[in-house]
Amino acid sequence: MLRRSDIGLACLLWVLVWGWPVIPVMAQGIPLPTAPPAGEQTAAVRRFADPEAGFELELLPGWRSENTVENDGRRVLEIIYRDRSQSLLRVRRESIPSDCTDDPPRCMAEREATDSLQFRPDFQLKKRERFSTSIARGTLLTFTFRRVGKPMTGRYYYLQTDDQTVWVLRFEGETRFHDTLRYQTDRLAYSFRPLP
Repeated sequence: MLRRSDIGLACLLWVLVWGWPVIPVMAQGIPLPTAPPAGEQTAAVRRFADPEAGFELELLPGWRSENTVENDGRRVLEIIYRDRSQSLLRVRRESIPSDCTDDPPRCMAEREATDSLQFRPDFQLKKRERFSTSIARGTLLTFTFRRVGKPMTGRYYYLQTDDQTVWVLRFEGETRFHDTLRYQTDRLAYSFRPLP
């Protein structure tokens, strides 16, 4: 009769001699997609810089930049994923208020949520979390709301790059599209750099 320790020893011997068995990964009977080769994935990523706005970042496949002019004549840079309804990024540089000295990104995120975001139709704050990159520490604010009857998701990154400046990356889009883009919005925020 085999004891448990004998079975464990036999399994260990199997792994050492023949290696781990290959088992296809399935999710509810559907094979999971494999990652594209590394060269193919990075080939479509391109560096984007806007000296007038004062920043640069990496644009992933499907993202493009577009300049628009507001009613008051101001130029506004928008970074769009496929269609404006899927995801729209607007970047803004803001000075740190004097009463936000402890944790400026968190303070500014809370202030924007209470001063303006809460007045959007069906506003719900989903999550507030720390978010840091190699050059900035910050806060990520995730919320939902409605625009023209459609459920929308907002993901705002507050990145402090020096003692006086917080850059706010405001991503918004329809929930059905935007919720699947979390990895991409994080990656755009990680690649963000202010220009000297």
